[in-house]
Amino acid sequence: MEISDMIKNFADKRDNQVRGIFASIFILQNRLQTVFDKADEYLTLKQFMLLTMIRFSHDEKTTFTHLGNLLGSSRQNAKKLALSLEKKGFIRITHEPNNKRNTLITMTAKADEYLEIVLEMHNQKLASIFNDYTDEEIKLFYGMITKLYAGVEREEQTEDE
Repeated sequence: MEISDMIKNFADKRDNQVRGIFASIFILQNRLQTVFDKADEYLTLKQFMLLTMIRFSHDEKTTFTHLGNLLGSSRQNAKKLALSLEKKGFIRITHEPNNKRNTLITMTAKADEYLEIVLEMHNQKLASIFNDYTDEEIKLFYGMITKLYAGVEREEQTEDE
């Protein structure tokens, strides 16, 4: 079955459309990861995402738990990504002076230099991927993604209870 066949087969009813959206998100995540992994010889997309989250979390704690929550992954997966970034010289992993149980993650100058170069490549790829959308469609899509987050968070809370 081709993607176009799947899209056509799932277009008839709401339940099928929901299944088609879910399958498409899963497939697109894998395809986006492949596109960006091929474009960057130094970091995987997951490593890049963790690095950018560290960069923009300067006012918050950058613990493995916090970063795992931002990534939508476990603390252990965030730690594994962080250790690979540390090994490559992009971050430093230390402990809070007043609480040795809390890990702090900070970017190195190498990471800053790397991000200045690679962010432009990422911006160009994103612009290309979303080139077919009008500004209004982007705004609508962003609002729908926000609603999807709310639904996922609701399910996560239900599972935690």
